[in-house]
Amino acid sequence: MTTRKTSTSRSRKSTSTNSVGKQAQKSSGKSQKRVSRSASTQKNLKKNLEKLTSQKEQKKTGTSSGTKVRAKAKSSAKPSVKSTTRQNSKDRGVKHTRSSKKELFPHNPFPWRLEPRTGKFNLSWYMCFDHAVDQIERQQLKPRDYKLQCYISVPLDDPLTGSVRIQRYVNR
Repeated sequence: MTTRKTSTSRSRKSTSTNSVGKQAQKSSGKSQKRVSRSASTQKNLKKNLEKLTSQKEQKKTGTSSGTKVRAKAKSSAKPSVKSTTRQNSKDRGVKHTRSSKKELFPHNPFPWRLEPRTGKFNLSWYMCFDHAVDQIERQQLKPRDYKLQCYISVPLDDPLTGSVRIQRYVNR
């Protein structure tokens, strides 16, 4: 009867290996040079301070009067807007369309219809423009989220906002 020998200490590897199977390298004992947090923070603060002071100097040298400096600073912060696209205080920044389809307005005292384009809210009707705009502002809706319509019984010269409110109806 012959017995087989199992692995002996000589057949085993004496060096450690990593998960890939390559031989692990021994550390030389030198640690990497570490920069303390306070030193790196100080360097960053100095860089930021230099940037801020250089921007102020550029603004001062860029124009001759102080009013032009302010105007340039504002224009660089905000994109330019055409004067024709300014929002009227009357419409509160909400656009609406007029519709002659009576089937869209099933409730007689509610000539304003707020239709969802996304699933953020349900279809709803309102007595006046202000109520619809209040709902839009409350839910923080964007123009792509809704479609606001009024029935043609609401006159074009009707004050959309203000103290004078006249009840409008669909069937009149």
